[in-house]
Amino acid sequence: MPVASDIAVELLPGTVDVAAGLEPAIEAAWVAAQVRARGRLFNGRVFSVTGLAAGRIAGRLVEYRLAVAAYADPVLAAALGVRPLAVCGVLRMPDGILFGRRQLGATYEAGLWQTPPAGSVDAGAVRDGQVDAVGQIRTELAEEIGLDWSRVDDCRAITLVQHAATGVHDLAFLLQTPARFAEVAACHAASGCAEYTELRAVPEPALGAFLCAEGDRMVPAAPLFLRAAGIG
Repeated sequence: MPVASDIAVELLPGTVDVAAGLEPAIEAAWVAAQVRARGRLFNGRVFSVTGLAAGRIAGRLVEYRLAVAAYADPVLAAALGVRPLAVCGVLRMPDGILFGRRQLGATYEAGLWQTPPAGSVDAGAVRDGQVDAVGQIRTELAEEIGLDWSRVDDCRAITLVQHAATGVHDLAFLLQTPARFAEVAACHAASGCAEYTELRAVPEPALGAFLCAEGDRMVPAAPLFLRAAGIG
């Protein structure tokens, strides 16, 4: 769905109740994800969407293990009613759009190409009852790519993509930078982040061919982000 470039994300009071009968399936999904991630997962709190409009997203914080369970099983996702919010960037460089291949141990869309940075909106983004979505994408850029925010000339929300099976809501931002791919790749190497096993700059005239060639090795939302940004 289209969104306002300065869309607000509001934190509602209260919690999300989980039926006791769902606990065994939730725990099984969490244990399996921990095995894939080699025990690196932390059960913090992430934002779950309860209401949507073009200029506003509303929701509550839920345990991360509920989101992981929703990723693993569409039936469980529907039963939980958890709709995790993620921020996703489209980093536009002078020599192309940045793509990264997710590591195989990722809890969601493992091994697929996506447009970094991206990550769940968590409790750290909450400021006085509001969620700082731009602050979250800034954090993800620093952690995943190592690129300083001073190298971003412009940042604006462009679309919200809803994943029917998992309930995930991707809020996409177009990030403009004067940094060329060589600088971005050097920042990524220096950061030591293993979120992506490979980075690639795809020139805008070659985007169509790249998306077609990668096919089911691309996260489904990426082409929608590019279309919303008017790229490709």
